[in-house]
Amino acid sequence: MVKFEQTFKAVDLILITSGIPSCSSFYPASIKSALKRNAVFLIAFTLLLYTAFGELVYLVQMLQREFTFLEITFQAPCLGYCSIGLMKMLILAVKRNSIAGLVQTLQKYWYTSVRSIEHQSICDEVMKPAIRFTTIVAVVNIVMGMAFTLLPIPEMIYHYTITGQWVRQLPFLIWWSFDVYAGFVYYFIYPLYIVIGFSGIIIHMGFDCLFCILAAHICVHFRILKHDLGNLTDLLDGTENIIENRKKVNPKLYGIVEKHQIIEECHNRMNTIFNFALFYNFFVSSFIICIQGFMVTAASGYTLIKFALFLASFLVELFLLCFYGHHIVESSILAAEAAYHCSWYNTNHQFRTIVLQMINKGQNPLTLMAWKIWPVDMSTFASILSASWSYFTLLRTVYAD
Repeated sequence: MVKFEQTFKAVDLILITSGIPSCSSFYPASIKSALKRNAVFLIAFTLLLYTAFGELVYLVQMLQREFTFLEITFQAPCLGYCSIGLMKMLILAVKRNSIAGLVQTLQKYWYTSVRSIEHQSICDEVMKPAIRFTTIVAVVNIVMGMAFTLLPIPEMIYHYTITGQWVRQLPFLIWWSFDVYAGFVYYFIYPLYIVIGFSGIIIHMGFDCLFCILAAHICVHFRILKHDLGNLTDLLDGTENIIENRKKVNPKLYGIVEKHQIIEECHNRMNTIFNFALFYNFFVSSFIICIQGFMVTAASGYTLIKFALFLASFLVELFLLCFYGHHIVESSILAAEAAYHCSWYNTNHQFRTIVLQMINKGQNPLTLMAWKIWPVDMSTFASILSASWSYFTLLRTVYAD
């Protein structure tokens, strides 16, 4: 039996690791308390901000000298990944109180909606796979991300066994005002790169898992709504007179309508919180996937493994977001279909009017949007892959020429 607190346990663990308090926590009233409580987050944000800045400076310097096409395609994805991470960190910081308010609203209506064994079964059916799936994806992405930052170590060992010389390498390229490969500086800088890589992965996973769990909660309420609408049919099939049927059915119907409005409000609040970050994520990812695919086909050895991991991480992340966005669409359609199939045509005018309004609303399923441009569903996932493939074929043609 899934409890509400269990649904956010893994998400809270990921967020706390990146210095962000529990997603149900509001900002402290005083600035001093807020700074103290978010000290780790501020350090992580500063590191990621400098990383994005350093990668941009390095890219600009690269363009000012002789460079190869592969060098550009190596640098651009890392910069895009960091910029998406920064955007997600900003959203989680700026929208902290909105996220906490939404979580507390869902918690309140979890305990008022889950009133029977059937309701609890619906919760288990939706939330258990969501918790398991997001946890597995988070662990896999963290492992792949850490492998990306640690791969230079076996590469350096391999190079030493072949040539007898140590050639110092770093996972990605950042501008520094000093030589990071010289002396003992290297032994301090490389662990810093690992910390930066880990922070970036954690913030990506924290944001994505939070989005998916919130989406799963909305799906739970839609499916409970579907179940309750189906039960109205049982009441209407009895042999009692019309007046007694009204006394039984109408209060339940009003409760269902109120619940439907609450779900719509939670959906709208999710849109407000996540829409721009999702738009930026989708927009940048379409180019990054293209470049990563190109690097996988053009590179070899150590570089091939690195960018295959990077590509897999982005594809899994996008799939996760679009899958749970699509889950909301399907769940809202199920609720509308349940309203249509209940025996509304055998009831009074008031009942029919209310149900028909719900059916009418169901003609336009609730869809999370990426800044009013892309719906967050599987069709968008397919569109991003299609666009990335087009960019990829263009890159291959240019590179071949």
